[in-house]
Amino acid sequence: MADSYQVDPNALANTAKGINDAVAELKKLGIDEGAEVGRGFSSIALTGMQVGNPGLQSALDGFCERWSWGVRTLVHDGTEIADRLGLSAGRYYDQEQYASGVLKDVVNAAIGNPDLTQAQVEKQSWDQTLGNNPYTQITGADYSKASLDKAAADSRAAWAAEGKDVVKSVPLPGAQQVIDAAKRETGNG
Repeated sequence: MADSYQVDPNALANTAKGINDAVAELKKLGIDEGAEVGRGFSSIALTGMQVGNPGLQSALDGFCERWSWGVRTLVHDGTEIADRLGLSAGRYYDQEQYASGVLKDVVNAAIGNPDLTQAQVEKQSWDQTLGNNPYTQITGADYSKASLDKAAADSRAAWAAEGKDVVKSVPLPGAQQVIDAAKRETGNG
C-alpha cells in the first residue's frame, strides 16, 4: 500500500536538513552574524588601493551589495522551505498512517477477523491484515490427524459440559440416564 504514496517523509526531512546545513556553511565563511539573513558579503570588499582601479573597485562593491541581497533572499526562502518541509514531513507521515489505518479497517470489515478491535487492526502489518480472511483460513488450515483428533476431543468435552449444564438448569425425568448413555457411546464414561 505504501507504493501509492510518492513522497518519502525522510526525504522531506533530509531536504530541510540540507538547507539548514547550507546556512550553517555560510556561518563558517566568517559571516556569522548575518548568515541567517544572507548578509556579510560587504566584508569581502576591497579598497581602491587593493584593487588598483577605482572603476573596478566600484564594480566589485556593487557586485558585493547585489550578491548580498541575492544570498539574503535565497537564505530566507531556503529557511522558509526547510521549516515548511520539516512540518510537512511530520504531517505527511501522520496522514499516511491515518489513511493506512482506515484502509486496514475497511479491508478487515470486508474480509477479516470480526473479533479484532479497530486498534488491533491498525497495529497489524498489511500482510497480516490481508492474510486473515476466509480463503486463507481454509487453505491454510491444519488438517493433520493430530489437529482433527484434538478438535474431536474438544468437541466431546464441550458437549459433555453442555449436558451437565442442561441437567442442572432444567431437571427432566430420565435426563441423567440419557447423558450416561451418551458418555458410554462416545467413550467418555
